[in-house]
Amino acid sequence: MLPSILAKQLQEGLSDYIKTTFPMTTPSFKGSIPNLLGTKDSVFHEPYVSVRSPFRVADDMPEDFFRSIHTSYEPYLHQKRSYERLTGEDGRSTLIATGIGSGKTDFFTTKTESPTIR
Repeated sequence: MLPSILAKQLQEGLSDYIKTTFPMTTPSFKGSIPNLLGTKDSVFHEPYVSVRSPFRVADDMPEDFFRSIHTSYEPYLHQKRSYERLTGEDGRSTLIATGIGSGKTDFFTTKTESPTIR
């Protein structure tokens, strides 16, 4: 399923619904619904696309940094910083809010040595 095709099909379906549900029979308003639906950004907005740089990979990682996690790729910088905050004697509660595909599941739901959370 391609999002752009799905968005177009949804717009067409909603346009058909609006035209049939609110028919304009008054001569002065005839054609106003199709004009409204055809005007860019009046009813529908273009899909938002966000193109961002990829997540930064953590540099200079000691091999044993993640004691119980063994990956085939280098962790991202935000994963390293979060793990540092969660573990150790000064471990702190941490809220991790990053985008899809940022590796939250990979590093924070894996069974590891339990960090001290205060």
